Amino acid sequence: MHREIRSHAELREICLRELRSCEGFERIDEILIQPRLTPGGGGNWTLAGFRPRVGNAALRGARGAIDQLRRSYELRVEPVAAGMPDGKAH
Repeated sequence: MHREIRSHAELREICLRELRSCEGFERIDEILIQPRLTPGGGGNWTLAGFRPRVGNAALRGARGAIDQLRRSYELRVEPVAAGMPDGKAH
């Protein structure tokens, strides 16, 4: 399956826009996207949190939208120099 590759910031905005249309997510203003290693070509990111928090019922209701986002978009992996806190090789 082809996924559109997006930066962290782009993916955040896409997810916020889509999820705000789901019941219980109308007021979210922050989401936490985390990279994720998945075998077999699965999505390489996950939604790890929301602010303000959403209830379990809302989360279950939005599961289809979240799954569709994960099937449609791939997180662009930004290169980070190993062992360097600022991400720059010295």
